[in-house]
Amino acid sequence: MTPARRESQLPPIKCLIVDDVAENLVALEALLRADDVDVLCAQSGYEALELLLKHDVALALLDVHMPEMDGFELAELMRGNERSRHVPIIFVTAASREAQRVFRGYESGAVDFLFKPIDPNILRHKADTFFSLYRRKQDLARAVQLRDDVLAVVSHDLRDPLNAVAMTAQLLQKVGEIRQDTQSLELAGILNRSVDRMQRLISDLLDMATLRSGRLSVNRQPCNIREIVLEAVEHQQRRAAAKKLTLDMELGEMPNLLNCDRQRLLQVFGNLIGNAIKFCDEGSRICVKGHAGTGVLHFAIEDSGPGIAEADLPRLFEAYFSTTADRRGGTGLGLYITKGIVEAHGGRIWAQNVIPHGAALHFELPMM
Repeated sequence: MTPARRESQLPPIKCLIVDDVAENLVALEALLRADDVDVLCAQSGYEALELLLKHDVALALLDVHMPEMDGFELAELMRGNERSRHVPIIFVTAASREAQRVFRGYESGAVDFLFKPIDPNILRHKADTFFSLYRRKQDLARAVQLRDDVLAVVSHDLRDPLNAVAMTAQLLQKVGEIRQDTQSLELAGILNRSVDRMQRLISDLLDMATLRSGRLSVNRQPCNIREIVLEAVEHQQRRAAAKKLTLDMELGEMPNLLNCDRQRLLQVFGNLIGNAIKFCDEGSRICVKGHAGTGVLHFAIEDSGPGIAEADLPRLFEAYFSTTADRRGGTGLGLYITKGIVEAHGGRIWAQNVIPHGAALHFELPMM
């Protein structure tokens, strides 16, 4: 075991070996077992599937020829299960190097083929490569989790001092109104706008941490969907007017009630409309559209702005992603959070450009 491994005291990674011959299992286990590697042995495909339900493995060595379920069938079942879908598979066989057999192995999801008799050095080298990759993947996941945990704690702790700043701004505004002091009112306005930006940033960071941990929940209740859209549009009218944009809505036939989380859905519309306002130039039009589809409500926030670069479309809903046209700051979390909320409602979201110019962000939610 390396010094770094001793210091970190990480749990051993696991390797799965599947062979119906006990002697082969013993020999392979002896080659691969190490201080930081646990070897799981199975003498059939069914035993292997039971182990895969309980353990995450870094590598699977499968014998091709086994009774009842051969290695190819086992590999296909592994690829069909979310937990084992990405496990690297190396097939082990004593059969001849027939091209058709090798092709079937790769088609089943294998990363390599080893032919008996196996060279111990080659096996150990290949296995060590996959073990190292698995460790790096674990290290990256831990680093991401640590970052998200720190962001969540820091964001939560920022709220108390930010509330104090907000109260100071409100007091300054009242004093300015009483004394008719223009300078005090101007300073209060600057403080209030800064507090609003910080509160949005903190909310985004907390929502992102919740999404990453899989703890985002929605409180579904029957809500008037037309009122939600109207409230979201009215809330953004001042921002749109400040940029001399036209913001309106076109709602077609749809049921009045939708089983949803009202506040979360307001957040979705607010993020999408705010995003359109951010990127549209003076004189552009933004329209919130909605209609009933087959079993779903379909919404689109469509604008006549510059559109979205084709290279940016596939990554638009990734965390921290900023488009090539974005030079106006922001966390890069708004659309990521929006996607998480829509999916938590059982819906889907996507973006596309509009001909001749402009962009539309669409999302669908299942009806009651």
